[in-house]
Amino acid sequence: MDRKEPTSNRLDVPFYTFPGTATIAFEANLAEDVLPASSITVEAGRVGTWVIRFSPDEMLPAGSRVAFTKMENEFRFDWIHQDYWPESMGYVTVEEGAGEPLPFECETVFKAATPAIVTLPRDWRPGEIIVMRMGDQRFGGTGCQVQPARYDAAHIEVGVALPGDKRYRPVPNATMTVRVVPCQPVHSYYFFAPSNAQLGETFEVTALPVDINGNAIDVDHPIKLAATGDTFQAVGKGLHATASVERSGVARLELVDEERGIRAISNPIKVGENEWNVYWGEFHCHGYDGSEINVLNEGTHPRGAFEYGRDVTRLDFMSMGSHIFRQAPQAVYKWWELARQAAQAVDAPGRFVSFLGCEWRDGEQIGGDRNLIWRELDAPTPDPTWKIDQVFAQMARQQGMVTPHVGGAIAFPTCHDDKVEHLCEMTSGHGNFEWFGQAYLQKGYRVGFIGGSDGHKATPGHPRIVSSEGGRFFGLLRRRDAGWYGGPILGVCAKELTREALWEAFSQRRVYATTGARALVDFSANGVFMGGELSVDHEVALKIAIEGTAPLERVDLIRDTQRLARWEPGELSFGTEIVDCPPTGASYYYLRIEQEDGEMIWSSPIWVESTCGGSAEGLPAWNEPEVIEIDPIRAQDAAEHLPALMDYLEREECAAAFENITPLKVVHSPMGPYAVFLTQVRGKRIRIHFFYGFEHPRLRLEVGWVQYGREIIKGQDWTRPLFDGQVYMG
Repeated sequence: MDRKEPTSNRLDVPFYTFPGTATIAFEANLAEDVLPASSITVEAGRVGTWVIRFSPDEMLPAGSRVAFTKMENEFRFDWIHQDYWPESMGYVTVEEGAGEPLPFECETVFKAATPAIVTLPRDWRPGEIIVMRMGDQRFGGTGCQVQPARYDAAHIEVGVALPGDKRYRPVPNATMTVRVVPCQPVHSYYFFAPSNAQLGETFEVTALPVDINGNAIDVDHPIKLAATGDTFQAVGKGLHATASVERSGVARLELVDEERGIRAISNPIKVGENEWNVYWGEFHCHGYDGSEINVLNEGTHPRGAFEYGRDVTRLDFMSMGSHIFRQAPQAVYKWWELARQAAQAVDAPGRFVSFLGCEWRDGEQIGGDRNLIWRELDAPTPDPTWKIDQVFAQMARQQGMVTPHVGGAIAFPTCHDDKVEHLCEMTSGHGNFEWFGQAYLQKGYRVGFIGGSDGHKATPGHPRIVSSEGGRFFGLLRRRDAGWYGGPILGVCAKELTREALWEAFSQRRVYATTGARALVDFSANGVFMGGELSVDHEVALKIAIEGTAPLERVDLIRDTQRLARWEPGELSFGTEIVDCPPTGASYYYLRIEQEDGEMIWSSPIWVESTCGGSAEGLPAWNEPEVIEIDPIRAQDAAEHLPALMDYLEREECAAAFENITPLKVVHSPMGPYAVFLTQVRGKRIRIHFFYGFEHPRLRLEVGWVQYGREIIKGQDWTRPLFDGQVYMG
């Protein structure tokens, strides 16, 4: 190759920003407006209009583009922005300072980051204002709802692209910050106690004050134990007191906030000698993962999550379940060691046991979404590119466990390894999925049932918060129905709170699933505890004992694919024995429990190999459609909320698609009251949960007139969008 003549060549490559300023404000409906500033604080769940004003400090020529984009993936200024329905939520407008509309594009997909990209129709002088409104209410719309969960610092930035620019130039002085705080005042309390105690033993209890949305909130006045008058003290992240019980049996303690006139009852405590202790935890709490949850801060750090579970919600064990993505394989190295260090720092057998875990993902027919949990804290960094066979092999080699669940991709039971897959997630923040557990059982897979929040706020163990969006009524609605922030957990029956005892209980399936209620469930067959196996040549004696956190509305005993028995106790406590003669061959039994406050619990199955020769004829299916007479229930107390429901459907959805809407009842749940309506959509029975206690109502749908998850709905023809020809927004 020929040599070049030496030259002196200085290269000037301009990487420069664009000068300008911006402010953000929130014009609230039922609270004081938050005035324009570069950084503002708003209360969770408020309804109103986001108003952003931007002005350049240099002239922008005609044809320039100005983009408004949020930076944090996990924050939502609105779950869906739209520019075509002025009377509905999330309506976006852009105009000059004098009010003349400006041309813009709006990102109208679910989880949109960019509400507007404005194309300037003329030269824009320095100091001239561009006004963008998210949730513009001036045309009859209902505005935007501030996300219900607290958030420390969300950012929205402005970028400018001059004519010919392929990339946007950031405007540093036009980055705005929003902090979401709990909505004052204290609305209610959660009250956590250990599920087991010895007679006269002193133990710790924890109080969690929350706002109307369920966010943890500070209190500046005393709250007390009713029995002793002792005051709860702030220690670390929680409010703690000590208590003891002097009588054997089942106890429930009471908390009193005299200033606010609020009382709360603890979960049941079984006092005295027990065969098993019940411990509470979860494996499916998300925090920083370097990709989807892409900002590491106090609210996403695994240390904060472990401390929240230990100190605030009084979990006994947990692991993080943050994502590992095959499309971003290096991201796991950003957080795995953080999680290990956090787990090691809090691990204290007898008080709190920490595990390492993650969520692995692949296509639905080749693995789906599954949580991986390691027994030991020295587990190596997982590989996101593993295929499902490698997952099973590696987890067996590394003393691990795999739990399938219904997430972004459903872990259908097309693959299974009984050496590591002992448990199956029945309920999560997405909803209840008994059909999913049945799918595994019907294939002959012996898995226990657990709950896991799939919460993305690093608040493990926190009871359910009804979100404004995020449910899983696949593709049916324009906006997507409400899901839960957090909620479901698992109860484990073990001898002691140690890593070894817990892991033995997991492998033996001595677990049960709950949407959040820390109820006590004792279920056995011929003395064999739930999760166990037995062989019989005679009748099976099934023993049931339940202590609820609210009156028990319904208890169903399921045998295989049929409902064997049903009880409607209406009390906090329920116990019974039933004798059954199962068919010859393999059978399984489990309990489905529904409380009057809407919380649900499922026991793990008991498997029976039988030569009894019993019959399966004449029994209803486990998910047989409910027989409900519509006419007698039309005068229920939910009827007063029907006009508000119809107004919601007419504004946000297609009200005409919901046929024969019938009020059923009002449920006073830990999340707040909601009215239940029965309806039909294209011939399908649908149950509506209408949370009417918020500034803007929140809607949750279930398939069937029940809420336990009677069938899969994803991909079925009837779930096509209700709006013919609409832009897909679900």
